[in-house]
Amino acid sequence: MTLATIAQHVGETFFTSPWMTIDEQHLAQFAYSTYLDPDHADLTASKNNPLGSTLVDGFLLTSMLTMFHFNNSPVREPGIYGFNYGMDRVRFTHPVFVGEELRCVATLEKVDERPDGRVLVTTNNVIELKHTDKPAMVATWVTLFATLDGTSEA
Repeated sequence: MTLATIAQHVGETFFTSPWMTIDEQHLAQFAYSTYLDPDHADLTASKNNPLGSTLVDGFLLTSMLTMFHFNNSPVREPGIYGFNYGMDRVRFTHPVFVGEELRCVATLEKVDERPDGRVLVTTNNVIELKHTDKPAMVATWVTLFATLDGTSEA
């Protein structure tokens, strides 16, 4: 799939990632990188969490969309790159715990080709949990694709 042909695929599955497991190391590194560690934050509220200390933070799930898209996006052309344009909607619909397997299923919702040659791509992303019918997270993510020369042509 190229930026020149991406609009032909609106409504189709953009990708389905392989299953992966979030482990304690992911959770600890996320806490450290977001200052959610005892050196920088009072974690009393987290320790009193009724779901337990192995609950995965929703913002960790959100940040994982970058990895899922980097590793699985079907848009591959020399010289293109995508800017994080923003999220239109994010909902955390089911708790995720350390050790659970999850994957991302992304659907191409909308493509807006701009006069400057850049392309706004909107994807609906569902984080699925293995062995659970209800998704863990749903998010609508907008990415602005461009090329190094400023056009959508490779």
